[in-house]
Amino acid sequence: MSDCSTCGWPDSDVHEVLSRHFTSEGVVTYSRCVCGEIRVRLRPYAADRPL
Repeated sequence: MSDCSTCGWPDSDVHEVLSRHFTSEGVVTYSRCVCGEIRVRLRPYAADRPL
């Protein structure tokens, strides 16, 4: 993960989760940073990690 490209807010400190969806590739999360930037992240499934 990385920090917000607009304001530098740490990616680990999500301000607001807008939605989360399960896909065939993993979990897609749409979130809003404190500066208003919308971020989309894919957390791929892993055999050793529970859902």
